[in-house]
Amino acid sequence: MNDAVPPAAAGAPDAHRPAGADPHDGTPPAGVGTPGTAPAGLLAGRRVVVVGGASGIGRATVAAAAAAGAAVAVLDADAVGADTAAAQVRDGGGRACAHRVDVSVETEVAEALDAAAADLGGIDAVLHVAGVMRGQGLDVRDVPVALWAQVIAVNLTGPFLVAKHAARHLLPHGGVLVLVGSKAGVQTGSGSVPYGASKGGLHGLALTLARQLGPQGIRVHTLCPGDIDTPLMRRSLSEARANGADGGRIAAVEATLGRPEDVASALVLLASSASAGLTGTVCTG
Repeated sequence: MNDAVPPAAAGAPDAHRPAGADPHDGTPPAGVGTPGTAPAGLLAGRRVVVVGGASGIGRATVAAAAAAGAAVAVLDADAVGADTAAAQVRDGGGRACAHRVDVSVETEVAEALDAAAADLGGIDAVLHVAGVMRGQGLDVRDVPVALWAQVIAVNLTGPFLVAKHAARHLLPHGGVLVLVGSKAGVQTGSGSVPYGASKGGLHGLALTLARQLGPQGIRVHTLCPGDIDTPLMRRSLSEARANGADGGRIAAVEATLGRPEDVASALVLLASSASAGLTGTVCTG
């Protein structure tokens, strides 16, 4: 997300598909009753993993993917939130499972993706939405190294680990990997030094993966949204205020926050075969 809140002055304080089923036989999972933002059937017969699906953009993506006909695996560090998101899909008649994962721990990532593949009978698309936003409004001279390391571990090492282990499961004909980045670090700067650096790095990672995995039949994208109204963004703006960022600028950002559902619809489109001709970076408002 494009969290373009300027830093404070120096010295400011730190604030389904049944297992074994043919994924391309044209038969969708059970119908889903919850309305979504993508056309019904766009993901019919596809098995989609949403990493970071417990809240915000990820939660909206779980609902939209299910409404479009996908079987969904919800992966998140918030086990309760992931279970709740999956249960809502099942309550609507769809197929979904949930697994807890810390994306910065390789063994957990590998095990969670293996479990998702076993539950869904394979994986056609992985949508990586997980991330953290810390250090909003801090001058670079006041950013603790530990804070930097935490953000890089989740926002950059995490996508690397997900890509590494997702590639083992994605089908060579139509497999899709989408890493959710931000306009911050790509088109503009960020109000957080580590966040902006991590998202710029993620963008470079996705470009490199697209070059390497594309010839193997795996399509890779970075989706770069702007400022979106999520719990993550709201907490970040509160942190910026606490760290002394300009209140007027923060209010201006709050007044123009986008909807998670709009980003989710773009993710669903990218996960579908309708986007087979797209490559590289996709930016949304």
